[in-house]
Amino acid sequence: MSAMESSSAPAVSPRDALEEYQQETASGCTDADDCQAFMTRKLAAAVKVREAMQAKDPSLYAVPIGYVDEAERQADHYGRDNLAAKGNMLAVAQPLQEMVAWFREHPEG
Repeated sequence: MSAMESSSAPAVSPRDALEEYQQETASGCTDADDCQAFMTRKLAAAVKVREAMQAKDPSLYAVPIGYVDEAERQADHYGRDNLAAKGNMLAVAQPLQEMVAWFREHPEG
């Protein structure tokens, strides 16, 4: 994205992106196919939160940005096409839960 595009594009605040993440992930999942799709959506929504945090203040949000980075590393490690496996889901979901917890603990963020 060029500087011109980024200045004209409306910035999503990290809190708004987090709200979208929570709406996207509120449904949970019920079976393997559903859980694969759910985890893929969850990770994609978390990446949007990370992008919003990076755009606003990478220093302030360094810790939760790191949680999203870790979730992506875990997804890559276990295979993004195999996220529905119970241990794989946990490995990806845990750092994302920590990201959400960080926002609860840091109301200024």
